[in-house]
Amino acid sequence: MKLYKHQMTGIDFLRSHPAALLADEMGTGKTRQALVAAFGLHEEGAVTQLLVFCPAAVRYSWGEELGKLLTEGYRLSVVSYLPDGRRVTTGKLGEFLTVLVVSYGLLAYGWGPKGEPGPHVEALEAWARNGKTLLVCDESSFIKNHQAATTMGALRIRNQCRSCWLLNGTPVANSPLDLWAQGLVMGGRGPGPLAGFKNFYQFRASFGFMGGYKMKKWIPDKAKLESLRERFRPYALRRLKADCLDLPPKIYEVREIALQPETWKLYLELKRDFLVHLPPAGDVQLEPHAHVRRMRLCQLTSGHIGTGYLPEGTVEPGEFKGLARSQDISREKLQFITEMIMLGELSGEGHLIIWCRWRRERERLAKMLEGHVSVMQVHGDQSEGQRREALDIFTMTNEPVHGPRKVLLGQPHAGGFGLNLTQAKVAVYLSNDDSYLTRVQSEDRCHRIGQVHKVTYLDLLATGPNHERTMDHVLLKALKDKDDVARWTSARWRKELT
Repeated sequence: MKLYKHQMTGIDFLRSHPAALLADEMGTGKTRQALVAAFGLHEEGAVTQLLVFCPAAVRYSWGEELGKLLTEGYRLSVVSYLPDGRRVTTGKLGEFLTVLVVSYGLLAYGWGPKGEPGPHVEALEAWARNGKTLLVCDESSFIKNHQAATTMGALRIRNQCRSCWLLNGTPVANSPLDLWAQGLVMGGRGPGPLAGFKNFYQFRASFGFMGGYKMKKWIPDKAKLESLRERFRPYALRRLKADCLDLPPKIYEVREIALQPETWKLYLELKRDFLVHLPPAGDVQLEPHAHVRRMRLCQLTSGHIGTGYLPEGTVEPGEFKGLARSQDISREKLQFITEMIMLGELSGEGHLIIWCRWRRERERLAKMLEGHVSVMQVHGDQSEGQRREALDIFTMTNEPVHGPRKVLLGQPHAGGFGLNLTQAKVAVYLSNDDSYLTRVQSEDRCHRIGQVHKVTYLDLLATGPNHERTMDHVLLKALKDKDDVARWTSARWRKELT
């Protein structure tokens, strides 16, 4: 496959930087740049092993890209990590670059009460130590909490590696403080963008100050943020799609669906309950029970209420199984999107993506579409094999023009990272996540290299019977403003909902 000009520049940049952040916008081919650059270092004798950390859902994309390079003649030996045996399968040595791809979830497993590393961290440390290892951290914003086991595990393994590259289209997902853990892992024991800082707290004090309620909120000092950018500038390369690719435009559209009077009555009751239980002081973060009430308010616009709350995809498959339960209330949005697909404006789409935040809405919609279109699903409770099978079917292109229509029901945290879904030119958001990062990541699954059509993003927003705004409107506005509702105080919520 021919490399784009910006990819050749990125490959040269990575090869010349032992510590680097490739921050190209999503959809520009960061995975291929990293693999080709790593193979170039192997050809020079500088690297014998490549270790990749990534979210579980992104392992599919790495496997897909590795497969393409193998067919192009790259001498790669792809090996597997066996968690049960805590060992790596044997690969070809010598002229082959050995590649191992594992998920971040392994790094947080099994740490002892006194900070002893888990068994997987120890096994991966030993493997990295036994060769000239290059570490690549894909979607590196997963390493952002300086005290998290994932960060500590990544840093221990990094210290056994010759060099480290970070790949992330949005390295500052929530706060400039996200850069501390990423910069620490990138630089390791050698020089890096954080050289000179003794610890996180000195870093935090250098670029902002503590304020807000009980002085617990970090407030960035805008006058000092430029010096932070200057620190990272020699180590980072950032290109936008608009600057290096001739991609078709993005089109954003909204459809409003009125809730039935009975549903709207219950929505108003839940809204009052949420407002009543907000902390009385203005500048106070929401406590856990208030978050649960807010989540139930969001769920109701999709036709159900959770009697327990566990966000799908936040745990490994099988954990806390059966904890999250829900009660079906209505199906206004579900009925609307079904009719659009069967008879309406989406009836001509051969490949369609529908992003569903909630497990229950995804399950209900799958049943409503069953027998009418081919339905594939990508969500957090799947095994890697199940996810791969669903994506292989969805992306298959060797069908007749008038072949079966395909609808992919995806949960953004599981399917919104790292996948290439350019077969679709329409993505529907049945419900939105709180996270701006999750939204932009999911948007760029179909707006990336290989897309030749304009891409339409359709948000379905529930309203009251007389077009009253709901939580759907609040979340979409926050996402457009690149705002993080998880950080909103009680005063902000009162302003938005009253």
